[in-house]
Amino acid sequence: MKKTHFFTGLLLVLLFQQCKTQKSDPLQDYFKAGTIPSAIMGTVDDKGTVSLRAFGPSVWGGKDTVSADHIFRIYSMTKAVASVAAMQLVEQGKIGLDVSLYSILPEMTDIPLLDENGTLTQSKDTITLRQLLTHTSGFGYTFTSSRLAAFHPEKWPYSDYPRLFKPGTGWNYGTSTDWVGRVIEKISGQDLESYLREHVTGPLKMDHTWFNVPEALQEKIVSWGSRDSTGTIIEDPRLPEAPVTKFSAGGGLYSSPSDYLKFLHCMLNFGESNGVRILKRETVEMMLQDNLPETVHLRWEKSNEPDSLVGGFQDNEDRFGLAWAIEANPAEHVRPKGAVYWAGAANSYYTLDVKNKVAIAYFTQFFPFNDRESYSFYKLYEREVYKAK
Repeated sequence: MKKTHFFTGLLLVLLFQQCKTQKSDPLQDYFKAGTIPSAIMGTVDDKGTVSLRAFGPSVWGGKDTVSADHIFRIYSMTKAVASVAAMQLVEQGKIGLDVSLYSILPEMTDIPLLDENGTLTQSKDTITLRQLLTHTSGFGYTFTSSRLAAFHPEKWPYSDYPRLFKPGTGWNYGTSTDWVGRVIEKISGQDLESYLREHVTGPLKMDHTWFNVPEALQEKIVSWGSRDSTGTIIEDPRLPEAPVTKFSAGGGLYSSPSDYLKFLHCMLNFGESNGVRILKRETVEMMLQDNLPETVHLRWEKSNEPDSLVGGFQDNEDRFGLAWAIEANPAEHVRPKGAVYWAGAANSYYTLDVKNKVAIAYFTQFFPFNDRESYSFYKLYEREVYKAK
């Protein structure tokens, strides 16, 4: 009997020690301790090997686990896809990166400038595709410019807010890529949905990526919502109310984690994926390079959200390529210098690192953007990915 008690006690000690030495799961621990309803994140390497982690249900309150084929509103992660489409037209010689767009879109270049004093002036300076792709065209968003947020004219005959500076003289994140979409439509003679399906998303078999999600796929659309002043995330109606007829190249796509990783895999391989080439290698290399004028720097206005709720996405020191930001501060971030990154407004993020042959995509689905809890989850995952390399 004493031997039995001895071995039973020894077993308990060993089990206890094993539990102490077992590696914890930082991602699972973070999700369980937080308030994010669901999240999914994944990596892909240059060979196409995908690794995924998923937490929570696709429809909030449900019993399933969100999967790689569920569909998210990706907002500004649309910009990279549209930028690739525009660069296809550059390769074909149908448009130049540094040629005036006035003859294609006079309604764009006729939009006046709004100076720091609130005065509107006409500018004779033309806008180029490179300036649109790098956000140096002068266009902004109301949430990236206090001037535009305060702009409320009685009459405004233009289809966009006024420009904030002469093209090429500053940087402001805004509607530039929406104008890129209009350039694509004018030159190709196709609407943007049709062009992308024929030349980008279709060839890459991104069959869950649409401006208007087909009815047969709408059950795959995940829940979304907004964090209120108490920190609670309130759900919004899950399905789109009506089809869109104007396609936003700056933020209109729905996509799935699986699809977006296919797109990032293609970029990792400099325009080729699974035997399908949509861009030349040298074109992707140019997109990954710093395309800002030396005198121009990223400029982010301070968020209106309390500091305790804001993540670390904004970085005035980074540079910009022809679709994405370029990391310049590896000491402050996990990704190395030269890796590119961007995000979507409902707290989705990606990193593309061709040097280390890895891409990362992360999806949650709620506002406001740059939520500290969600952004920190993305950075934790990014840290785990690089730690394992």
